[in-house]
Amino acid sequence: MQNRPSGFGNPWLQLGLSIACVLVSELLLKRGATEVAEPQSGFSWTGVNGLASPLVWWAILLIIASFISWLYVLRYIPLSMAYPLSRVVDVLVPLGCWFFLAEHISGLRWCGISLVVTGLALVARPIAKMEERL
Repeated sequence: MQNRPSGFGNPWLQLGLSIACVLVSELLLKRGATEVAEPQSGFSWTGVNGLASPLVWWAILLIIASFISWLYVLRYIPLSMAYPLSRVVDVLVPLGCWFFLAEHISGLRWCGISLVVTGLALVARPIAKMEERL
């Protein structure tokens, strides 16, 4: 059995924390950028005006927290396992936008989301079996 930390130091918990930080940061970035959007500004194409929103700064802090957590995860979980599982964010972000920001998700996008979920299930199943043996 591999000597892995438990409690808050559990790498699987840290992977979940990293995913949650990315999810929330994306929602905050969207909300913050929308709040301060100035399409008539000459620099609006750069997105720099988004830095005027406190929500964008909270999102930046969450991205940093996610990065730190991700580095910790990589100490204990092989990248070939951690990275595919981290892509659950590709499902959670559109669902979060739909639920919290009332954005529309087309039928084709729902099909794509279902394909990602299927792929995640295929990746997670062998990982769960391997973890049971440890």
